[in-house]
Amino acid sequence: MKYFSMNGDSFSGAGDNTKSLKSNLRGWRDIFVIASKLLKWEQPYYCGIVFGIISLFFLLIWYLDPSLITGVSMLMMILCICDYIIPFVSPMIFPEANWNSNKEKEFSDACKALSEARASVRQSLAGVFRLKDTNPWLYVAVATVSLSTLAWLGNQMHNLMLLYFMVLILAFIPGLAHHGILKKGATAMGKFGKKRD
Repeated sequence: MKYFSMNGDSFSGAGDNTKSLKSNLRGWRDIFVIASKLLKWEQPYYCGIVFGIISLFFLLIWYLDPSLITGVSMLMMILCICDYIIPFVSPMIFPEANWNSNKEKEFSDACKALSEARASVRQSLAGVFRLKDTNPWLYVAVATVSLSTLAWLGNQMHNLMLLYFMVLILAFIPGLAHHGILKKGATAMGKFGKKRD
């Protein structure tokens, strides 16, 4: 299935993508709804819970100190086991009778948001490829500066800590967006840019 055209302007099958995502996540829907509520910070303390879960996960990785291959293998094994077990265990923990229209709407909204995030990443990648075709000098300059900065950061701090901060930032984006903080920040940056001109 073609999800986007290389010009990045049109996304074919966006609605179909959301439907297939809902179908694929049907066994995980209760957990997905809980994760969506946590990531959007529907309660004030959910931000702390997200921070605590991520910190505990990275603390465990730091304590065990596995090699890259071992760590990736263990993570993939845990994901495969969860993908097999959760659809069987989920109906016992979350009975079907407790599923209601509010949860269905939350599940649909979360699937739509995930589908839109995937489309946004694809559109950004298409924009990078378009920049490479239209202005190769700018592409090389941006790529060199970005990757050099990332290499410098990786040299200044431990790779696990750098990954920890990146995961925290990615995990906080839905909550910041849901509460309008990202929009306020973008507006403030826009005003700051206009003042400088």
